[in-house]
Amino acid sequence: MTEEMLDEKQLLQEGEYEYPYHYIPTWGSGGFSQTRFWSWGFRYLGGFQVVLDILREIQFDSIVDVGCGDGRFLSEAQIYFSGKTLLGIDYSERAVKLARVMEPNVEYQTVNILDRPLGHQFDVATCIEVLEHIQPGYVEKFCESLASVIKSGGKLVLTVPHSNTAVNAKHYQHFNSKQLTDLFEPYFTDITFTPFDQQSRLAVPILQRILGGAGSHFVVTNQKLTSMFFEIYRKRYLYARSEEDCYRIACVATRV
Repeated sequence: MTEEMLDEKQLLQEGEYEYPYHYIPTWGSGGFSQTRFWSWGFRYLGGFQVVLDILREIQFDSIVDVGCGDGRFLSEAQIYFSGKTLLGIDYSERAVKLARVMEPNVEYQTVNILDRPLGHQFDVATCIEVLEHIQPGYVEKFCESLASVIKSGGKLVLTVPHSNTAVNAKHYQHFNSKQLTDLFEPYFTDITFTPFDQQSRLAVPILQRILGGAGSHFVVTNQKLTSMFFEIYRKRYLYARSEEDCYRIACVATRV
């Protein structure tokens, strides 16, 4: 049935399927829970703001998000860049299927650019927190493949964890501006960097703990408090003072 065929009560239920809320409560060996919590979420959305800030300064008609995962970035981007051509690609079929369900207004394809070319080029390629997931032996080939999806004169907008942060279990390596410059110079010019996610050893960790930390024992859900916390992070700690003082770094480069 299409939405035009649904009555008022059916439309209310249809709207709730925007998120799979029936999967939130769980019961198993770990006990009962009816909450899901991701303590890194404020940093995740902060990274989106950095990329969106960059994109607002670029003239473009099309974007391909390489390594789109579950599609969350393009779900946000389509709000701000309506009328633009948006495509998300990822090697994970499971992630792409989820992206299609969560954001049906954006096109997603299962594509591994290491295995085959995409076949057409875009004005902008975004690559958000992806390069650290590429096996070191394939990084140079990945960068070449990444360049191949961008038109001459087009832009690459990429973010990665900075090498002054510890590599976690899901990552192969982190990067700094010199490493990224060496990787991208064969294919790009006008390579610039923006350090962000400023290191804070006091204010942000304390505020985060007050709101529940990792969520192991409690989580503060008061929207005024959580919004206040995010605004403090976004305004004071999102953009770093220097590369030595950041957790992550953004790179913008022009395709030769």
